[in-house]
Amino acid sequence: MRRTYSYSEALKILGGREHPVVAAMDKLLGGALLAGSLGLWQVLDLFDAKPDFTRLFSELVTTVSDKRRKLNRYDRTQRLHAAHAVVVVTAYFEAFRAMELPFSFTAQDDDHVLSFTPFELPLPLPSASVSYESNLSAIHDFYLDLNDSLLRVAQSLAAWDRLNDTEKSRAVSALEPLPGHAVDRYQELFRQLAVDFPELAFWCSIEDHRATRAALARLEDVLRETAADLAPDVRLAELEGSYTSALARPLVKSGDVPQGLRMPALGEAYVDPRFQRVAATGRETVPSTAEFWERWPERSDLYAYLVGHLTSVEAWAAPLLVLGDPGSGKSVLTEMLAARLSASGCPVVRVELRNAPADADLVRQIEHGLWRLLDEPVGWAAFSRDTGGAVPVVILDGLDELMQATGVSQTRYLTAIEELQEGLLAKGRPAAFVVTSRLSVCAGLALPERSQVVRLLPFSDEQVRQWLTVWNAVNPPLPAEVALEYRELARQPLLLLMLALYDAVDGALQRDHQRISRGELYERLLERFARREVTKSPVERTEDGVAQDVEFELDRLSVVALAMFNRGVQWVTDRQVTADLAALLGVGSAGREVGTRTPLSPGELALGRFFFVQVSEAVRSDDTRLATYEFLHATFGEYLVARFVWRVLLELSREDAARSRRKSAVDDSELYTVLSFMALTTSKPVLDFLQEFARTADRDGLFDLVVRLFAARDERRLSRGEYEPVQLTDSARDATYSLNLIVLVLVLRQKVCTSDLRMDLEDWWREALFWKSRLSSSAWVSVVRGFWVERVHGKDLCVNLRVAPGDADAGWVLMSEPYVTRDEVAATLREVVAPLAETYGVALAALLIELSATPVEKCLPVLEQLARHPLGSTLFAKEICARIGRGGDDLAILRRLGVAAAVRDAEALDAWLRLHERGFRFPDDRDYPDVTEYLLAYDIPALTAGRPDLLKRAKAAADELGLEWPPPEPARSRSGRSR
Repeated sequence: MRRTYSYSEALKILGGREHPVVAAMDKLLGGALLAGSLGLWQVLDLFDAKPDFTRLFSELVTTVSDKRRKLNRYDRTQRLHAAHAVVVVTAYFEAFRAMELPFSFTAQDDDHVLSFTPFELPLPLPSASVSYESNLSAIHDFYLDLNDSLLRVAQSLAAWDRLNDTEKSRAVSALEPLPGHAVDRYQELFRQLAVDFPELAFWCSIEDHRATRAALARLEDVLRETAADLAPDVRLAELEGSYTSALARPLVKSGDVPQGLRMPALGEAYVDPRFQRVAATGRETVPSTAEFWERWPERSDLYAYLVGHLTSVEAWAAPLLVLGDPGSGKSVLTEMLAARLSASGCPVVRVELRNAPADADLVRQIEHGLWRLLDEPVGWAAFSRDTGGAVPVVILDGLDELMQATGVSQTRYLTAIEELQEGLLAKGRPAAFVVTSRLSVCAGLALPERSQVVRLLPFSDEQVRQWLTVWNAVNPPLPAEVALEYRELARQPLLLLMLALYDAVDGALQRDHQRISRGELYERLLERFARREVTKSPVERTEDGVAQDVEFELDRLSVVALAMFNRGVQWVTDRQVTADLAALLGVGSAGREVGTRTPLSPGELALGRFFFVQVSEAVRSDDTRLATYEFLHATFGEYLVARFVWRVLLELSREDAARSRRKSAVDDSELYTVLSFMALTTSKPVLDFLQEFARTADRDGLFDLVVRLFAARDERRLSRGEYEPVQLTDSARDATYSLNLIVLVLVLRQKVCTSDLRMDLEDWWREALFWKSRLSSSAWVSVVRGFWVERVHGKDLCVNLRVAPGDADAGWVLMSEPYVTRDEVAATLREVVAPLAETYGVALAALLIELSATPVEKCLPVLEQLARHPLGSTLFAKEICARIGRGGDDLAILRRLGVAAAVRDAEALDAWLRLHERGFRFPDDRDYPDVTEYLLAYDIPALTAGRPDLLKRAKAAADELGLEWPPPEPARSRSGRSR
């Protein structure tokens, strides 16, 4: 489909010669109307026929309106674009004919106006990707260009030459407000058209003031108004039944709900999410960072945006990508979208990519989705032809799962969709595509030029209240104020459900919310859900047995959290989890076979039952299922990491208390295994939870144990265990473990002296440099941010945990590092440099230091860096002048940097006098003053105030150059050269 139309093309689409009024007017104009070859006088003659022209516009629009229920979506959109083109041109010339000009155009002016062909110009079209105001701005700009063309033609006529100056001025003044008047008329005609075609308003993002129903129901209402009266198809009816049944589905399966609770249906409880939207124009890859989205406005009219997008040509040209965090409701949105679209008469194919063959092409994945939905093989080509002209919407849910579970790059997936859409559009059977993915997974994903990207946002406080209103109507009520005390959980739909389920059993959240910490809440939530899973088993257990099984469930979840933490990733594969469970908990790996009867792996058993764990799956064509796991909220994983580390430390403490006195130290192999891969300083939430655990523990006893373990850290380690989430050298693991022992010491005591650690200043210096040499750069930065080391009495040091800025740049780390390593040389230099860095920033200070240490004959590259620095301009000229006439290549410096150096101050005068005194020859093609011009240009006595030596040298130079002294009034001011 064309992205724009001219007026003549629009008339052909809306009726052409088959329309009696168009045919009659085209005949009257010798066929020029439909040919688009009208001259200006013919255009105006046409619009002079006011009754006929008004009837033409009315009948064209009426024809489209009468047929609207008979038009399929493709034809309807094409005709609406054409009708809009007629509106744009009509509005301008109606406004033009309402004006009074002191001259008129005639047929005799034909030769002068052939270049004015407004009926052939491409006209602006409304777009769902821009606001109504932006659309009006584009229309106004078009009218301005039309106005300029009209004025140029008018000024070329003989009639214009016969006007006097007053009449010419009046004519120009009369034309100036024409674009504004035309825009006003355009809006009137547009609103008339939008009465019969509501999607027009949504294309332009005009707010719909009619009552908004919940759960995207308004989307269904509006699209039903715009749908064609098509004969029902059996397949489409089956799909509609399948999709709309989801509206009555409970939020949670009945087996997962405690007795006595009623789960609201999805259609009742669904809250339309807030969102942000950005067009892909100018972007090569998907915007996948939270920082990118901070500057984009939030919106709450998702149904209105979807109506505008899915009924517009943009949806047929490139896919819509929907992004969100785990638990933000992406998949549920696609279910709601499929239900509402199909109920409005729109054909929908919703494909769960987790169940589609991961190694299949796009069309095969769609056909696989159709097969699962309709229980029979259905070709995509046949399906898209049998929609009765309605444009199908293909929803591909879980692109992130496809990429994450297979580990295969899908960077061109969206581009492949765009290419498929182009082919479909060329064949006259377009399709819209909607794709969902997690924000964190789609980095590097190629983004087609005309794609749009939507990011789903967490619940607002009002949306939390809205959801709880539905929940509280059928269950023991949970006040929104209580839930919002845990806003980081309540703002995610799935986690809000988890809070509601937890409280519904015995009101525990309401009863204890003011007395429990965040860590205690997480423990209760996890323990409650683990207990429910354990007690589902028919095996008879004592209460102690249940408690042990619950603890084992939580240990398995903790191993999953460690798998992510120690690998430095947000998700892990089933294979990684299974290997870690075997290494840390001795859980054996199930035999793996290909096919649907493959036994569940320990990873699947550990995580498949907890709905606060996101499971991403994909299937190969041989039915091999691949899975990865991620916590719906990162803090669950961070809590479980801290919990596992603390449990291992407590067990080690109990073993230490029970050990034989003949043993010098307890075996810390398990603690070493867990804490030798990732620095605890990389996660502030983990540290916070550890500090919370420490508040109720035997701090002194644990402190003594960890100090002894630290003192024995260099003893030969016979075994490093089988657990190896990532491959590291032994020295890197030793450095990480050593650091983490210090972190545990600081968790137990906020402030520790090196003497408490059985170290002196030199020991600390060596240990800190060992960390720096063996840790990754990001881990070392976390140490610099997390530790504060200061000198106390004697040679003792005091170490603290601190909260440093999370966005600290490399310069900040450079300046702070000496306080951690206590490198005396670096610390001394830091103290010297600190005032300079505080004034200019670290990067600029480093440049100035480098410049001061660079010989003048080699200073040009450093000066160029200084010139490019955004904050260096004020220093640039000063540093230039300080180096001119000092023995370097003055000509090279002046040629590349001379403009900035020609400033009016004593330093610049000193530099120019040095050049004169060295006999420097100024080139003729310069763009800066020589010494003569400099002395004549400025008030030399004023520049040399307080510098009698400089004044004496200036007078001597003036005498040598034959200049008048004292110098006359300066020839120019600060800027420009004297001539």
